[in-house]
Amino acid sequence: MEVQPVREDTFLLSSSTNRQFFVSSFLPASGKFKGIVLIIPGMAEHSGRYKEFAFFLVEKDYGVYACDHPRQQLNPADAEEPGRKIRYRGWQIMLENVRAMYTFVRKNHPEIPVFVFGHSMGSILARHFTALYPVYIQGLALSGSFMISFLSLSVFLNFIRLKILFEGSDKKSKWFNKLFYWNFNRHFKDRPTLFEWISSDREEVDSYVADPGCGYDCSNGFYRHLLKGIAATKRAEKLITYRKSLPVLILSGQADPVGRFGKDAVRLHKEYFEQNFQNLSLKIFPGRHELLHEKNKDDVYRYLLKWLNESLEVK
Repeated sequence: MEVQPVREDTFLLSSSTNRQFFVSSFLPASGKFKGIVLIIPGMAEHSGRYKEFAFFLVEKDYGVYACDHPRQQLNPADAEEPGRKIRYRGWQIMLENVRAMYTFVRKNHPEIPVFVFGHSMGSILARHFTALYPVYIQGLALSGSFMISFLSLSVFLNFIRLKILFEGSDKKSKWFNKLFYWNFNRHFKDRPTLFEWISSDREEVDSYVADPGCGYDCSNGFYRHLLKGIAATKRAEKLITYRKSLPVLILSGQADPVGRFGKDAVRLHKEYFEQNFQNLSLKIFPGRHELLHEKNKDDVYRYLLKWLNESLEVK
């Protein structure tokens, strides 16, 4: 079988917030493809980490666009170091960036079905985007998503507000970031790094640790924007009234501490089911938080491809 050549590109886009953000695209060189996947990365990572998955999709006749969040990657759009967030409206800026990427893709590929794939924090953004804007996408895939109660959100927000009051919004608290990562890492016996919860694949973890665009300390302001964004997503999802036929895929790792070892994926599936979504899929794979970087990633790739192909048939 002949391998599909890839047309790879990077460029800057502007959203309604008048801020530029970085986008990577991977398209079949032939210009012929049956769908496009928009990838929204998670916290403390970047779009470059999805290149292998993007090449796989291109070989299967899908195009891919992936965005970076503000201060999430050292790129021409950001003069500051990673891990900081725009002081005001940080979550809204990330959300508008997702909408700008979607609008760009729709304008340039008006007849091609569009899927949204969000990982971890990116899955929350994908859920919020889908709940807030009545856009017509072909399917929504959520990887490594998680659930937090309003009570827990309130407690965490009050704590972060106190930190901001005494330290400032831009302060990067190393002990708090270490505690944040340690809370996930403590579930694993061998812990040569703070990021064993990422993957059971030693090479993948070491690659993540060595990447300056990954695993960095985040500011107090970042955590405040994240928590407020999660709360806004929960409120928006309760008000979804349109297109309950939308295919939704929820993926989780059986050993993922971020999603409480698959329990949050089951809860999220239940919430969509109770809202009468008709095309729900739930899959718990062996593995930790980043299924696309796990030892069994080929199985995850194939499962995602099968879901994409089947979802193309849904009207």
